[in-house]
Amino acid sequence: MRTLAHPRSLARRPVRALLAQWPLALLDDVEGIHQSRVASRRLRELLPAVARAADAREARSLRRGFRAVTRLLGRSRELDVAVETLQAIEERRPDHAVAVAAVRAHVVRERAVAGQEVRARLAGVDVNDLAAGTLALAGRGDSPSAIRACARRVAARLGRRATELEKAVVDAGLIFAPGPLHGVRIALKKFRYALEVAERLGRFRLTGSMQRLKRLQNLLGELHDLQVLGGLARDVMAQAPGSRRPELGSLVGSIDDEIRLLHSQFLAERESIVVLFARSTGVRRTLASLPPPVRPAGRRVEVRTRASALTWEDR
Repeated sequence: MRTLAHPRSLARRPVRALLAQWPLALLDDVEGIHQSRVASRRLRELLPAVARAADAREARSLRRGFRAVTRLLGRSRELDVAVETLQAIEERRPDHAVAVAAVRAHVVRERAVAGQEVRARLAGVDVNDLAAGTLALAGRGDSPSAIRACARRVAARLGRRATELEKAVVDAGLIFAPGPLHGVRIALKKFRYALEVAERLGRFRLTGSMQRLKRLQNLLGELHDLQVLGGLARDVMAQAPGSRRPELGSLVGSIDDEIRLLHSQFLAERESIVVLFARSTGVRRTLASLPPPVRPAGRRVEVRTRASALTWEDR
């Protein structure tokens, strides 16, 4: 018979991912920065689900710590993606090579400044402490009643994220508007992470739903990345001599065309979100009916960090 997973098992994967990628992020590595942000977002969504009422204040403190990680790395990530997007544009449109080179030089300078600022501020972030606190908090509610309460929190949070996503989609409407579309992107991301928590707690296999979510998230992410790049290109064009502006204007126009195309694709696919709402409703109902896990004999489990080993009793 299928049972709920133990809440502490939900924390292990994102904690390990963050600890593995953090040393790379400290070295200003592109992928390390990206994966550290992803892990920090997952942990922010997880903490309210696994925290008991008595641990609410501690959970909020840990979430603030992970939010700081997400935000500190945000500007560097945006500029890294801008460089990658410029490379893709240049490969598709060699006629934009001169304009791309001018924008790339600007982005690289901005990235160097952002990297210096972030490295100075990251020194004050103790990720090992955040990781240890998360594992400790997730391991406290090991009684059957506590695990059922965790399932109720996960179901309620998933329902709230679904409602937020539905509202964001309605608010975005059919006319292109950067702000509301960004709201859909953020709501979609939060819904996906909430569904991931529910999937792991209930031991579901939601492969199709996750693929659909990832496709929509990638589409809106690419659209957002082009918006950021378009803003950077406009900054360069505003400062360029008159002789260079036609080339830069052509690049900006090409970026705007791609944004409109992606927006059309999103409008064509947004109805698929309704299927995701239906799936999440079924997941929430099933979570309420699953029993807690059987308690096996005690064994030791370790998660090693760079500086220390985090050990807890897995009962």
